[in-house]
Amino acid sequence: MTSLGEEYRAAITIPTYKDTAFLSNTVHDLEKATRAIAENFQLIIAEDGSNSSILVTELKKEFSNIVYIQKDERLGRGRALREAWNRVQADVYVYVDADMATSLEDFDAYRNLITLQHDYDLITGSRYLRESITNRPFVRRVASTVYNWIIRIVFKTKVHDHQCGFKSFSRKLVETLARDAKSDSWFWDTEVIVIARFRKFRIKEIPIKWTEKKGRRTPLKRLANDVWLHGTGLLTLFWRVYVHQPAS
Repeated sequence: MTSLGEEYRAAITIPTYKDTAFLSNTVHDLEKATRAIAENFQLIIAEDGSNSSILVTELKKEFSNIVYIQKDERLGRGRALREAWNRVQADVYVYVDADMATSLEDFDAYRNLITLQHDYDLITGSRYLRESITNRPFVRRVASTVYNWIIRIVFKTKVHDHQCGFKSFSRKLVETLARDAKSDSWFWDTEVIVIARFRKFRIKEIPIKWTEKKGRRTPLKRLANDVWLHGTGLLTLFWRVYVHQPAS
């Protein structure tokens, strides 16, 4: 892990791809919410495959703690976060989706991401805990529920939601993931939970209020792509965990 110099209490990261419509509100909301919890933090916008540089330039005039990492190639969430976190030393590494589908205030969710790191290595928002409030298309909810059930049974994670873009990590876990996590895609969210479970890190799942922001309908092509991506990721991870059995 390469440090840019100063060490931060928290590194707040927004992985983004064609999310300009959401980005300004998300940055303002995160800046306000984080300052109420931790003064010493950096906000990282990790953008791959798109370009919001004009908007980010304006945001940086307002907030000096913004770091912008932009790649023309499509890296995927996993690789984008790995590269971003390799640039900063922090106690807590947080990421939230750019569309802010998860409410920062309900259930005190955002504060819990940062403050509960005293007791846990991985804190992840869950749309499927009994207390959670979820508003998303029926087809995606059914597909996601089945997928999470399979992961929970196969890998014994005890986690209900492996895909939610609302997580925080301890520095020790980030260092482990930099070495052990292989996925560059959306499957990274599942992979890091499984790795944390098998490496015996402390995991906490928290309730959230989650509202679909990118459309109320789910195109069949997108659903098919998700099934393929997560299906192949699951098989690869099964091989690594149960067959190849890398050394701890």
